[in-house]
Amino acid sequence: MTMDDAFDQRLKAAFADAAAPLERETESDAFARRVMERLANPDRKRVLILGGAGSTGSAIAGTQLENLFGNVQLPSEGLMATAGFLMSPEVMAAGAMAVAVGFVAAILPRRIA
Repeated sequence: MTMDDAFDQRLKAAFADAAAPLERETESDAFARRVMERLANPDRKRVLILGGAGSTGSAIAGTQLENLFGNVQLPSEGLMATAGFLMSPEVMAAGAMAVAVGFVAAILPRRIA
């Protein structure tokens, strides 16, 4: 019995047939590779367009917040009355927008990286 008998040849051929599909790139592997390449090189134009749309939306939301805070009925006594007296609806809207921008500034760098 030699090392290259018929059984060994059939065994090597079976392993070669079984390994062949692993060497070929399937459609899902090609898709995953393309996605990883796009994530490695983000499209700056898309980021700018989405950022501009978000900024426009936040500007519209800010103007609506002024109307919302302008219609709030605050109590006439206590801490809320003092806060309402010191802050106009525009200041309250600006504060709410500052909080929203702060959340975006904290979360966005983690999502991009």
